[in-house]
Formats: sequence, C-alpha cells, structure tokens
Amino acid sequence: MQLELPFLVDPPARADRRTRHVQLGGRVVPYRFRRARRRTIGIAVDEEGLQAAAPRWATIAEVEAFIREKQAWVLRKLEEARASRRPTLVWGEGVRIAYLGGEVAVFGAAPGEASRLAGTHLLLATPGAAHAACLREAALGWLRGAALALFRSRVASIAPEIGVEARRVSLSNARTQWGSCSADGRMRLSWRLIHVRPALIDYVVVHELAHLRHMNHSERFWRVVEAACPDYLTARRELRDLSHALPEL
Repeated sequence: MQLELPFLVDPPARADRRTRHVQLGGRVVPYRFRRARRRTIGIAVDEEGLQAAAPRWATIAEVEAFIREKQAWVLRKLEEARASRRPTLVWGEGVRIAYLGGEVAVFGAAPGEASRLAGTHLLLATPGAAHAACLREAALGWLRGAALALFRSRVASIAPEIGVEARRVSLSNARTQWGSCSADGRMRLSWRLIHVRPALIDYVVVHELAHLRHMNHSERFWRVVEAACPDYLTARRELRDLSHALPEL
C-alpha cells in the first residue's frame, strides 16, 4: 500500500536514503528521506511509515515545514497503515489458523502418523517434539499442498464453463495479487487463498480464466466474469478487505 499526495513526480535519482525525525502534534515521527530528480517536495505513507523525497535545492527545514503543513494527513495515514498491518501469528500447540473461510486448530500428530485434517483439527507430522518452528513449517507445507490440489480441481471444473483451457496451474507466494494468467494458459494462484472461503477462490479462478478470453479488463472481459460469477463485485470487495486482515504465518 502506498498513499501519496498528488505532487508532480519525476524519476528518482540515486537513493540517498536517511532516517530523520520530525515533531508532529506532540509526537516524534521518524521518516525516510531521499533526494530525487523532481520539482517539488513529496511525501508518502506506506507500511514502513512516512517517507519524503525532495529536489536537491530543497533544505531539510523546508522539507520538514512541508511535512508539518500536512500534519493531519500524515498522522491519519500513519494510523491507517498501522491498523491495516497484518497480525503476526504466535505458533504453538492449539494455534488457530484460517482455512477456507473458517479456522482449524493446529496440533502435532501422534508419532508415525501422517499430517491430516480431522474435523477442525489439523494434525501435523513433525520431526521430534512439536516445537513452534516445526509446527509452522509443517503447516505451511500442508496448506500449500491443499491449496494446489484445490486450485487445480476448481480450474478443471470452471474452465469448460468459460470455454478455455489452462495448461498449467501453480502456486505463487503473493500477498495481495491473488492470481495471474499468461496468454499461453499458465496460471499462478496465491497459496494464501486457502485461507478464504471457497466462493472467493472460485471468483479468482474465474477472473484468471477469463483472461484467456480477453487479456485485459475491458467490458467484454467483465461480462465473461459476470456470466460465470454473478456476485463478482461482492467477491472483489471482500478480497480487497481481506488482503491486509489475514495474519502473517
């Protein structure tokens, strides 16, 4: 996520990045500063905090005066970025992880047993004791395997409805770009979709398969999507909201 005020921007020069601090509303706020080939001072807020870019002629005093002038905007965007930051999961026996729109509790499997889903319990084969790091590694492996099997099944089921054929389905590690599809029928879907409810997975599959009909986002493309997924607008909004809400595994 990058939120930037609408100033005229030229391509950046060398990095010249430094961390500085400015006082805003009783708070001392760090910001990343760089010189750039541009005609104005610009500021932006992303998940790492405040950043500022300025032309070579601008002094630090002018940069910080500009930041203070935009104080209300900066503090609001910093709070939005903080609120949207993904929670971090604390691994251990009994930790609950999102799975297909619900949750499963993670436990180590009995010695000699394979990893398996038993109702709402995910039992994982781990080497030795089920330490946090072992549980996490086993859970990620299981989730990715489950994701690939499910995605391939859904693509095989939905593709004939759209009149296309996907040559290959593989996983990506993307956090916000849920899927991609090339003109030759190679599709990549984020394994993290295994966290969301099946209807949202189907929407992403439909979206990517529709690109095999139209490699753009034209009206014709969206008509193909709507024909296979009439509730696609709701799915798009839900996925957008979820993109920053899912925990970091």
